[in-house]
Amino acid sequence: MNASEVKKQARALGADLVGIAPRSRWIDWPENKNPLSIMPKCQSVIVLGRKILRGSFRGIEEGTNFGSTYGNFGKSWAEFNFLTRVTYNLACFLERHGAEAAPMTGGTPEGGQKVHLELKALAQMAGLGEIGKGGFFLTREFGHRQRLALLLTDLALAGDQQRELDFCRDCQACLEACPLQAYSQQDGKFILNQNLCRQCQNGASSGGELSGEPLDRLAASCGRACLIALENKIEERFRQQFRRRSVWQRDLLGRPSIIPAEAKGGSK
Repeated sequence: MNASEVKKQARALGADLVGIAPRSRWIDWPENKNPLSIMPKCQSVIVLGRKILRGSFRGIEEGTNFGSTYGNFGKSWAEFNFLTRVTYNLACFLERHGAEAAPMTGGTPEGGQKVHLELKALAQMAGLGEIGKGGFFLTREFGHRQRLALLLTDLALAGDQQRELDFCRDCQACLEACPLQAYSQQDGKFILNQNLCRQCQNGASSGGELSGEPLDRLAASCGRACLIALENKIEERFRQQFRRRSVWQRDLLGRPSIIPAEAKGGSK
């Protein structure tokens, strides 16, 4: 079985994204971040992704519904139901063909654990995209709108070519959109104040330790600003712009304010 056959099966099972990071790209990583610490005979890491529907962000964008739009369809069900089924079923396919497969969610619990795989770094090694300035994983297909999972296997597979995107060039939309000023710049890099970010009341939430986004900012002010900044750069495009009205936001004390849409990259 070769990489093309594995990827074809992954897509047939519902994967929107699939990439392969061969052993040679991560073999020298530290033991506490190395797939070999979990599967000593691992030859390939398959990174799977399912897109997050743009409509899942709508309730938070309008400030009217955080749970049944993004909370379920964009976050919990998307990652731990829709995506895990793809991952499990592909693992079954590999094991039916004699290759061992270790399916993993995007996050690795740290309590009592020695190994914490870096999902986004492995996704970058698998050629799916790259980590942007604001810490979001960005793909050419969907921007930051995807959930990712890992599949470790002892099957040696050809790796995908790594991508270099220029999405963040001359852009700091995520930094400028943060009402709490949780981002700062140091030596040309964006630094996120995690403690401050956890107090965000603008769409950020806990994803849980098994999530690839344990501090989930995809639908927060910064994430939605990134979504808007990439609308005309990614492959999946829409008839209407995402932002259609003034922008709501809350400060650290929960006090709301409204900013005209044109000041935040939207349109009336």
